Amino acid sequence: MDRAEPRSNPTSNRQLEQHLTACLHLHQPATIVLAFSGGLDSMVLLDLLHRIQPTANWTLQVVHIHHGLQPQADSWLAFCQQQCLQRGLPFASHRLQLAGRHNLEARAREARYQQLAAYCQQPCTVLVTAHHADDQLETLLLALKRGSGLDGLAGMPESRPFAGGVLLRPLLAVSKEQLEAYASQQQLSWVEDPSNQDSQYDRNFLRQQVLPLLKQRWPAFGRSALRSMDHCQQAARQLDDHWQQQLAPYLSDSDRRLSLQALHEKPLADQHSLVRAWLRRHQLNPELSWLQRLQQEVIAAKDDACPQLQLQHFWLRRFQGALYLCSFQPAAPQVSLQWQGQAELELPAELGHLQFVRTDEAPGPDWLPLLDCDSLQVVFGKMNLRFKPAKMPHSKPLKQWCRLWGIPPWQRPYLPLLVHEGRLMAVAGQASCYPAESARLWFRYTEPDNKDQA
Repeated sequence: MDRAEPRSNPTSNRQLEQHLTACLHLHQPATIVLAFSGGLDSMVLLDLLHRIQPTANWTLQVVHIHHGLQPQADSWLAFCQQQCLQRGLPFASHRLQLAGRHNLEARAREARYQQLAAYCQQPCTVLVTAHHADDQLETLLLALKRGSGLDGLAGMPESRPFAGGVLLRPLLAVSKEQLEAYASQQQLSWVEDPSNQDSQYDRNFLRQQVLPLLKQRWPAFGRSALRSMDHCQQAARQLDDHWQQQLAPYLSDSDRRLSLQALHEKPLADQHSLVRAWLRRHQLNPELSWLQRLQQEVIAAKDDACPQLQLQHFWLRRFQGALYLCSFQPAAPQVSLQWQGQAELELPAELGHLQFVRTDEAPGPDWLPLLDCDSLQVVFGKMNLRFKPAKMPHSKPLKQWCRLWGIPPWQRPYLPLLVHEGRLMAVAGQASCYPAESARLWFRYTEPDNKDQA
């Protein structure tokens, strides 16, 4: 969950450096990744990080995402690269390919963070962005426009889990005017995105026409609003702690499966709160309209249905009294592999590997027995093959056994199936048709470390 941090209001360049140092120290980073656009805000953050780095114990990686949405994008990339070269900082860039104009801003943001996530797989990595106090105030007004609840009114947290590390916004207490003053004093240059002047975008309208009026009428409006957002964040954390405690007994499979027992006989508002608490564990925060669709299309669907609903890069599915949170998967393998006596067989599509050993007894509890032979086929997706596990009285189509084993339909096409002379001998990780007491050949299925537990 979000980490509570003391909020300061730095008013001088020296205080800015001390504030940034203190924010970073809370997370003890080994590596800092800066999302660097070349604009005023990220330029100031780049300069501050460069100034405090000589006395720090972390390394800095600067990353620029080339959106390709403006004619000047190539020159912005060149500018960012040059600024890092002048300071001797490592620089990387990535180009996005975004087709169409529908929901372009949101898609660009999601694609940008997906690229940045690749740099943040280690637990001691901190991704820093240059969001500041004026951005936070705009976020509050947009949340009011949408009719958001407590989470929306809390605005952007200063820190939250991200990929394998942490996302940190160390400038949320710093105003745009302070950043401009710093840039002027340090004689920094930066790029200007012309789209920031287009008031058809809600944020630009607030920035250009609404916030100046509010600050002119009430000079302390920004600071007061940030205090209100702090109160909302504290209340949201307390509520989340409550719902996480309520939720814990109903979770399994690395928090990817939620028993629907948690939702039965609870008021609808409580059901929504439990689902929100569950999804928040995976950095997801759906809107109320999406939760209503989940209730109608997935939770309330017929028992024999296999409903699903998309949320960002996940699917929400239901099977045998539980909700599953599933990552998008590559297409199921359509190939047939040949095993010819080797000790290990690598599976396609990063599905792990099979290990084989000849011995009179099982090497361990997760090893399954096989007919002692020199050749086997490994296939996928053939759910109509008949199968008779050892000591079971009858054979059935494999899809019926999968149902009995509680394997969700979307996982079944990825099960490695071991076939000998046209007969299904074993289902990796599940069962074998060969009796253990007669076995001289054994195999084990090792799934990939990053396997989607859903």
